Amino acid sequence: MVENRVLFVSDRETFIVKSIIKKLESERVICDFATIDVKAISKYKDNDYALTYFYIDDKSDFNIEGMTYLRDLCIDKDSELYLIGYEETVSELKKRIFQGHIAGEYYRPVNAGQLVEEVLKEVDKEKSMCHKKHILVVDDSGVMLSTIKEWLGDKYRVTPVNSALNAITFLSKEKPDLILLDYEMPACSGPKFLEMLRADVSLSDIPVIFLTGRDDAESVKSVIALRPAGYLLKSLPKEKIVGEVDAFFAKQKAK
Repeated sequence: MVENRVLFVSDRETFIVKSIIKKLESERVICDFATIDVKAISKYKDNDYALTYFYIDDKSDFNIEGMTYLRDLCIDKDSELYLIGYEETVSELKKRIFQGHIAGEYYRPVNAGQLVEEVLKEVDKEKSMCHKKHILVVDDSGVMLSTIKEWLGDKYRVTPVNSALNAITFLSKEKPDLILLDYEMPACSGPKFLEMLRADVSLSDIPVIFLTGRDDAESVKSVIALRPAGYLLKSLPKEKIVGEVDAFFAKQKAK
């Protein structure tokens, strides 16, 4: 991944958008620009970039197809996605399209210079994150994905995906150090996904910890043969979940 490359998306290339891109490029940040439609964004689908910014214009036509494609591409690329727009618009799109997949948000009106400073900080942060342990979180709950990313994001590189299918797509390109896996998901449950993982020679050794609301003996017994690295209850407080993940990696390092 090119740590100083960003994708900038908007309804149209307005003066403020051009100003932001020009300032970023003057700081040697590579900027790809696309309007919010599938054809325009797909031109960059083979590029690697650490950060994606979606500047929502007040005349947005709410291109749902384009936004959905952008969201899924960011998941596929493991690119942090930031929304820039009026607070009401950002809140609406977070609920409708981007639930659980937003790294941050900025509200209009924005100062181009200040925004560029924030982007540069995130670029520097991404460079340091490349050296951190990578955790893939698989859960159909957007709220849970956001919570876990917030709790673990300071210490680890966290990639949230909202289905087993998206997880499989991601794993075809990158191998994380740990998977935190929801037990109950539609279409493909956690145990079924883990069974598929263990059947794939190239992925079978990835450690998996269930992140679940179920701790009954029957549920535990049903997946014991699949060798999960452990179970974490979703009801546990932040300190306990972070502590358990820290302990897991400390044990791995000691081996």
